[in-house]
Amino acid sequence: MISVEQDEPRVDGRAARRDRNINAVLDIVVELFTEGELFPTVEQASNRSGLSVRSIYRYFADPAELHDAAIKRHREQSQPLAHLPSIGRGPLETRIDDFVAMRLRLHDGIGATYRATVHNAGQHPRLRDELARNRNGLRAQFERQFKPELSRLKGTERDAAVSAGDVLTQLDSIDLLRRHRQLSVAETAQALRVGLRGLLGGDR
Repeated sequence: MISVEQDEPRVDGRAARRDRNINAVLDIVVELFTEGELFPTVEQASNRSGLSVRSIYRYFADPAELHDAAIKRHREQSQPLAHLPSIGRGPLETRIDDFVAMRLRLHDGIGATYRATVHNAGQHPRLRDELARNRNGLRAQFERQFKPELSRLKGTERDAAVSAGDVLTQLDSIDLLRRHRQLSVAETAQALRVGLRGLLGGDR
């Protein structure tokens, strides 16, 4: 009889292989997002990854679950892009510059995945929830970065300032400026800085 101890490496090997297969197909889905495929099919993921359609369906119940897992994996991998080392501290001009640079870096890193999330959110509750979490997190980050200025405002004036800053700096807005208005990175950064200075009272 095979002991439990003898059997464990074989089980661990299967689990490791399964994890590698799952991560490989999720990375392929993100790659397809980047190429403009906003709703990659299981067949496309299969052809690109080399895994059979049947294998992918063993891991994921439907394409929406596959996309949701790919988006979450990419978000977790991209967390460092959204990091602000001294959030809410330092001169306003420095915080504006740091914030704008971070949001442009984040858009460059996850813009394609974000567009896929927006595109598919209406039909898939999991993706809709993911989109809401992302947008709420970005709003909260704006409030933390500019808390000193926002704390000087009261009631509806503060609420309006938060809403304006949120709209200005969400990835949707940056995507509009970069892809639809065809602004360069430098031009987009300047537009965001001007908007934030006007809103928060920074130097012109």
